[in-house]
Amino acid sequence: MLVLSTQNFAPDDVARLQAAGCTYRYVRPGGDPHGADSEQFHAGIYALDEAMRRDVIVLVTPCFHVTPPLLAALPALQWVHHPGAGVNSGPFWTQWGLLDAHQIVVTTAKIHATPISEWIVAVVLSLAKHLKRYAERQRGHIYHNAEHLPAMILAGKTALVIGTGHVGAETGRKLKLAFGMWTLGINSDGRPVPHFDETYTLAALDELLPRVDFVICTSALVEATRGMIDARRLALMRPSAYIVNPSRGGLIVERDLVAALQCRRIAGAALDTFEVEPLPADSPLWGLDNVVLTPHCSGGRPDYATAVMERLLANLDAFRAGRRDQMSDVASLKRY
Repeated sequence: MLVLSTQNFAPDDVARLQAAGCTYRYVRPGGDPHGADSEQFHAGIYALDEAMRRDVIVLVTPCFHVTPPLLAALPALQWVHHPGAGVNSGPFWTQWGLLDAHQIVVTTAKIHATPISEWIVAVVLSLAKHLKRYAERQRGHIYHNAEHLPAMILAGKTALVIGTGHVGAETGRKLKLAFGMWTLGINSDGRPVPHFDETYTLAALDELLPRVDFVICTSALVEATRGMIDARRLALMRPSAYIVNPSRGGLIVERDLVAALQCRRIAGAALDTFEVEPLPADSPLWGLDNVVLTPHCSGGRPDYATAVMERLLANLDAFRAGRRDQMSDVASLKRY
């Protein structure tokens, strides 16, 4: 069985796949997965010999880059293993109708809970303790000046986590147990989640925003969440509140967020994802002193590729047996 991948695996990981009876071929992607268009991203696949392309059964690649031309180039494809934290849905994103029509199963690598929740804790502390502004003073050799920067104490503060999946649930656990924060969660049906004091559906967002000190976006990008944080909802937040987004840039209307940050309508933000990636050099976000920016790296971990391979191998036997009902983390059922 031929496994084609735009995720580069180390020799030890490839050896494990081969030991399981698979053939492996890596194809270098044609750009950033969140910035390149699909045809550019998969240009290396189209350049492969046709005989090889016709044998591909499993493809490890972002599922939102699977298009009709790609499926025409890979006519035997049956399984897409998505190496990211979540699956984007909606126009110009994951084409579920296309994947369903070709009876392709999509799985995700749920390996991001620890690194992304740690990034969230890091930036929450950075914002609460003004670490970015102190770093700027350090570069200027300034020990004291007239401005007082009062630090926020996290104990007793309220965090709203929008999306209580594997990343959001671990974030809530850390904020509750490490800092004693009051935790609110939003999920698809309002179900209770351990370490969350209250849980709601997205319909309650307007009522919750005035209550919280941190709004943390860990939800998938689907039609219901696209642009959910806009000017109207930013106006509902406390002036002392912060927004944190390691998930998808499309969850927030970026121009509205920039305006709110520039006029100090909210206290600040920490962003790892953006509407356009890489973040354009002329974006006003770069120059704001109340914003922490990182380059879509919150899910990074030193064993990333190995962890992706672990999830693929865990599903391999069930896939070969035709038992898709026994495969785990099947995104084509939930659409995220």
